[in-house]
Amino acid sequence: MAILPMKHIEIIAMQEDAQKIVEQLQRLGTVDVTERDPSDVTDDLSLFPTAKSLAQLEKNAQTVAHAISLVEDYSTEKKPFLSGFAGRKELSEEEFNQRMGKNDETMKIVYDIEALDRKIASETTVRTHTQHQLDAVLPWEKLDIPMQYTGSQKTSCIVGQFSEPYNEDTFYEAFCAQYSSMKESEAALKGGSLKTEELVIPPLYTEVVYSAGDQTCMCIMTHKKDYEDVMATLRRMSFISPSDPTKHPPEVRITRLKNRIQEATDTIAASREKLSEYTKYLDDMYFLSDYLITRQEKYKMLGQLLFSKKTFILDGFVAAEDLEKVEKRLTSKFDLVFESRDPLPDEEVPAKFKNGPFVSPVEDIVESYSAPAKGDIDPNPVMAFFYYFFFGMMLSDAGYGILLCLGTLFVLKKRKPEGNAKKNMMKFFYCGLATIFWGIMYGSFFGDLVGAVSEGFFDGSRWLPPLWFDPSDDPMKLLILSFILGFIHICLGLSANMYKSWKNGEKGDAICDSGFWILTFAGLAVFLFPMVAPMMAPVEIINSELIANIGKYIAIAGVAGLILTGGRKAKGIGKVIGGVGKIYGVTGYFSDLLSYSRLMALGLVTGIIGSVANMIGTLFGTGVVKLLIFIPVFLFFHAINLGISALGAYVHVNRLQYVEFFAKFYEGGGTMFHPFTGNTKHFKIKEDN
Repeated sequence: MAILPMKHIEIIAMQEDAQKIVEQLQRLGTVDVTERDPSDVTDDLSLFPTAKSLAQLEKNAQTVAHAISLVEDYSTEKKPFLSGFAGRKELSEEEFNQRMGKNDETMKIVYDIEALDRKIASETTVRTHTQHQLDAVLPWEKLDIPMQYTGSQKTSCIVGQFSEPYNEDTFYEAFCAQYSSMKESEAALKGGSLKTEELVIPPLYTEVVYSAGDQTCMCIMTHKKDYEDVMATLRRMSFISPSDPTKHPPEVRITRLKNRIQEATDTIAASREKLSEYTKYLDDMYFLSDYLITRQEKYKMLGQLLFSKKTFILDGFVAAEDLEKVEKRLTSKFDLVFESRDPLPDEEVPAKFKNGPFVSPVEDIVESYSAPAKGDIDPNPVMAFFYYFFFGMMLSDAGYGILLCLGTLFVLKKRKPEGNAKKNMMKFFYCGLATIFWGIMYGSFFGDLVGAVSEGFFDGSRWLPPLWFDPSDDPMKLLILSFILGFIHICLGLSANMYKSWKNGEKGDAICDSGFWILTFAGLAVFLFPMVAPMMAPVEIINSELIANIGKYIAIAGVAGLILTGGRKAKGIGKVIGGVGKIYGVTGYFSDLLSYSRLMALGLVTGIIGSVANMIGTLFGTGVVKLLIFIPVFLFFHAINLGISALGAYVHVNRLQYVEFFAKFYEGGGTMFHPFTGNTKHFKIKEDN
């Protein structure tokens, strides 16, 4: 197939039908509506104000999505394996309308879920804050007086903590030392010295309430007359008063804080239990989420329409094959003007691919690179075969190919994906088939599994012979094969460029810029054939010298054509220089050809690593012990090898298309066809054909 021809459509209808017409287009999903430029707005035509509605819809959609994630997190129901690949559930229009009537009720449930979440968040904050308070007061648990207690009529009570580990004895020694130092400093300031008999340590009563690490909590009592000296000494010892002393014995506050923490914990647990009960409403919330998504898309589209006092204008592009269906659907339901035309020469037209089941899975590869520009051909049909072929050549293990095929078939059958997910599954299924093919050609089945098991557990008489050759025994043959396939791939790209130029009416460019290169390379291929063919297969070449001479003259003819026509668009001496310069382009092709050596490198490494894994698995033990060692080693190493090799094959096969192949004929830089539709996740309306 190819890039579908497009038609430009313009619809003029009554303003009161705008929402219904937009809904119909959304249901059809076949029209790429043109975004309006601000310059289109005039005194008579204006854009529909949708910002306020969109903001509310987005807020509601985020609320519903958050509620869904909450219920899913607290749900004990397990999702089916690979549920992320599952397709959407189909609903008839009648079922859709019935479920839409429950949206208000579902939204109330969503608000209840949000309220529970806020309660959980609030109680979690309270619990965390209370726990911090509890941690601060817990060291004082054994104190049997209030922390705010300051003493009696004749005594002073000091409650606080130190950043040093003390007991009563070590504290008293440190206190005496600091007290003596303080008094000596005071005497020195007065110009004298302190005599030993004049130093009197104030009497203290001390109790260590808690001591651990670098923290000591103490209660100290002394006479009121000594309070100032004692406090001054304690400050020299880095004394810290409690930031939030209790009015009661600390045990009272500790009990209260523990009760509050338990209360918060119970409230959180009850709220989570309640959230888990909302799993029965998940399906309704999924529907509401999809409904809000379609509403958002609808209002975004309404914001792109031009409105007069009584009418509105909508224009866009539709594939020519869908034009009749769109026109029939709209004109049968509404009074409107529907006009269509071919795109204008300077109009940017979106590209839409239509290919068969073998080619369509690789369309996303082209879309990831760049959309086709005007005049480009669809690269998918010319790329698809080599994409799968090269991927299989790089992964190159029949066992891995079987796993790829079985895995993708399982997803396709059980989960029934759609859209790009389905295309990706089909793409890797075909890649798996190509991998099986090359694995058989190379004799690789999980490396050399058959031979390794035969040699490690039996008499070593069983091996899986390659249908063609073993790359590890003849890597040079694999390298030559890679270059041959790369050569064919490059020539295919040049042929595609020739076809594109011819199709666009540039027949001279088709012959001169591509045709002569193809002729040159064809001559080189014929010239090298007698030398290369015997290296690839046991064949006898008859009249090899004649074949080589024919190839030589064909190549010379191609080079002559390039020299004579390479400077055809230049003037004067530029015509000669241009022709010679054209020949210099062969260095670029040679560089591209070398890139295909990655087909050899990755294909060789995959098999070697697989064989090494099998060898390691059969090195240790005997009998049952050897089997018990072999199985986990086999599973682990081959899982790693499959993952890394498949990723490498995917990356490098894409590179071969993007750099070496597309550069020969594909310009890109266009825009893809993006139909206006409902991008829902869970449900879709079943269309009546």
